[in-house]
This record gives sequence, structure tokens and C-alpha cells, in this order.
Amino acid sequence: MTISLLLALFVSPCSVSYAASSDGPRYIAHRGWSSRAPENTLAAFRLAAKNTKFYGVEFDVWEASYPDLTRTVMDEDGSKQTVNVRQDPLLLVMHDENIKRMCGVSRNIRKISRKTLGRYTIRSGNKVSKYNNQKIPTAEQALDTIFKYSKGAIPVIELKHRLSKRALKYLLEYLDGREAVIISFEFSAVSDAVKMARKMDISDSTHTMYLRKSLSSKKYAATIRKMKKAGIDCISLKYTAISRNTVKRFHKSKLKVCAWTLPNKSTTRKYVRMGVDYITANGAVY
Repeated sequence: MTISLLLALFVSPCSVSYAASSDGPRYIAHRGWSSRAPENTLAAFRLAAKNTKFYGVEFDVWEASYPDLTRTVMDEDGSKQTVNVRQDPLLLVMHDENIKRMCGVSRNIRKISRKTLGRYTIRSGNKVSKYNNQKIPTAEQALDTIFKYSKGAIPVIELKHRLSKRALKYLLEYLDGREAVIISFEFSAVSDAVKMARKMDISDSTHTMYLRKSLSSKKYAATIRKMKKAGIDCISLKYTAISRNTVKRFHKSKLKVCAWTLPNKSTTRKYVRMGVDYITANGAVY
């Protein structure tokens, strides 16, 4: 990896050129290296983090159940008193809201608690027999794995819905100032992250992408205005919705462009020539 590329990866997005890098786009491992291990598992994150050609390791997050606990404490006079104890937010990693596709049982991910989390094992996905006994990760476990094994790759965290302020603050605090990208199909979820990062004075290390499956060229101007006003760095579109004009329009407004999810190397080359800034894929399409 060249010095210029290293600098490009770790400086604030406000200080870099929004034209495509001369070194080409940055590659993001979709749900970890999900062509080599079951998606959104610690195994997939570990494999992706070790690969120096991945700029980022992407995973999906839901805010699950974490009701306050009650405990009985003894006062100085020997009397007993019941008090509420607040738990840390529970952020779970899974693409679907229902875990049936991955775990074989029908259960809403948001209704799972710390008490019940250990009951569910990943039953499907690429090479699942090789990586048996994989559990649903927490966001903390995903981040710890990426940071432990990473040779430079950073977490790319997709918020599957708008998090509570408490959960969002907890997630950003857990990053502890380390580089990360927050992405979502929900505009409010991304704009909340921008606001929280500014409030916590970590904007330089917290980058953002607004996800869309498609975007009509007639809506480019309005979308660009909305993103600029919110302080969002990048538009992330399904690759079939991106043209040279897309890249040109967003670059002109100093916004980056991410293409997802690229199926193979030959298709990827087309988008590299277009000048997209990021490419998300399940495997090694670089």
C-alpha cells in the first residue's frame, strides 16, 4: 500500500479531494468476507479484517431488547430496597429483522435479549460447516474482532433503523475515536450520526453514507442539497443505478459515491473506470 493511499484512508473527509483516487476505489467487505464464511459472523469479520486490500468491513446493526434490571440492595440501617439498574444498549448484528434465514428459527432480532441471545446459532451461509457454532454477534464483538485483526480496514456500520439517542451515543463512544463509517437506508439514522459525532467532537473520524437502492437523475439535485445540509459524506447506490453522470454530479458537489454490491471482477472494472470512490462486494472483486 502506498503512502498516498494510507494518507487518503485516514484523513478527515473534509480535507480530501472528492475526485476518484488515482489509486482507485476503496473496497468494502459486505457483511464481512461473506463469500468465505457465513455473513455477519465473527469468522467473516476476522477474514475480512486480515485482508489488507479491504478498506472497510461492513456489518448490520439492530437495537434489541435491554430492559432495566431490578436489584435488591441493603441500606445502612439494614432495610432492603429495590432499585433499577440501567443496562448498556444491546446492539445485535444481523441483516434480516427475522433471524430465520440465518438461524433456522423465526424470531425478531429486536426482541432478543442478553438472556436469550445464546440460544441462537448461525445455521446457514457460505462454508457454514467449516465455521460451526457461530453465534449472533453483538456490535461490540464485531468491532473488537475488526480492530484486533485489522491491517488497516475500518468498520462500516449499517444501521438497520434509527437508533435511540442512548444507543447511538453508546455505539460512537465504543469506537473510542477510532475511524468508522456509519451508513443507513434511513436518512434520519445517518443524519443523527452526523449530529452526535459533532456533539462528541469526533467528526474527523466518523464518516457517513446514505444508502439508496435507486435514485432518479431528476432527484440528484434535491438529494445533494439534503445530504450537504445534513453533513453526509457519500451517496451509496446499488451498482445498477450508477452511471458516469451520477459520479460526475456528486463529485461536482464534493460528495463521494459508493457502488454496492458488485458481483464479479469484470463488472467491477466498469465502475472503477467510472471513478466511484468505494466498492462494496461479498468477495475479492478488486
